[in-house]
Amino acid sequence: MKIVYYTTGVSGTGRIVRGIAIGNALKRAEIKCEYIILCAGGSAEIAGTFSDRIEIPLEDERVLSRRMYESSRLYQTLSELDPDVLIVDRLWFAPYHFIEGLRCKKIFLTIMVRDDFFQIDLPDGKIEFNASHYDHVLGIEPFNARIRMRTINPIIIRNRDEIMPREAAARLLGLSAEKRNCLIALNFEKGYLERLVEKYEYLGGEGYEIFNTTNIGGGGIFPIVDYFNAFDFVVCGTGYNQFWEVVYFDKEAVMEPLPLRFSDTIWRLENCQEHYFDKNGADQLAQIIINP
Repeated sequence: MKIVYYTTGVSGTGRIVRGIAIGNALKRAEIKCEYIILCAGGSAEIAGTFSDRIEIPLEDERVLSRRMYESSRLYQTLSELDPDVLIVDRLWFAPYHFIEGLRCKKIFLTIMVRDDFFQIDLPDGKIEFNASHYDHVLGIEPFNARIRMRTINPIIIRNRDEIMPREAAARLLGLSAEKRNCLIALNFEKGYLERLVEKYEYLGGEGYEIFNTTNIGGGGIFPIVDYFNAFDFVVCGTGYNQFWEVVYFDKEAVMEPLPLRFSDTIWRLENCQEHYFDKNGADQLAQIIINP
């Protein structure tokens, strides 16, 4: 079985991390498959050895139009890969004109987005998301949308029993397991981590050893959740992955809203901090993939 996860890396690393999380879940479930992350625009380098990956350019509405899509790299790559399962993370508009013709199981994933995300005005006319193009339409956090979908739990890169114990994690980071440690982490646009570090530097005066990391530009700790047990407090953003990792691993934290185009990260702060769940959504998705 060949499974392709299609996404973009333009706005950060978040969707690539979800792709890695799905790959991890497939391994946990011992599903024999070839798993490929197909990334349009941006870099999928963070995937490293977690998965096979293919990078293609981010193409515009002209190239992906009904008249020209057959010449697009996206169409040509998917036709060549010929997957048994295609997972589309939010980018419904890119394969819109040809997805019905793909001979595979199709799954659409979406985080919380505003309703206007599901329709686009183009020079040739308006297109709207069509749930009938997919075998499964899945919301991956608890929200209501204008589209018909079912909801699974948030997708997390690790399960709770897969991360390092406190002593080992602290030692590898050069921290003391006996001290109070604070993590400041953010994978967003350049400059945001530095602002967080400056804003919360006072925590050093309150007895915390501060450790900061980002994967923007390379060189950060990834995945940082492997080291969560070393930290008593976390400062991060309200992007999907960081928010739900903090909730899932029950970390004491402060989370700063981020300016995202289609998502309302303040909504997560106001509605989801007390949303407890045991089952990793990535494991739920793995079962959906293999079931008829």
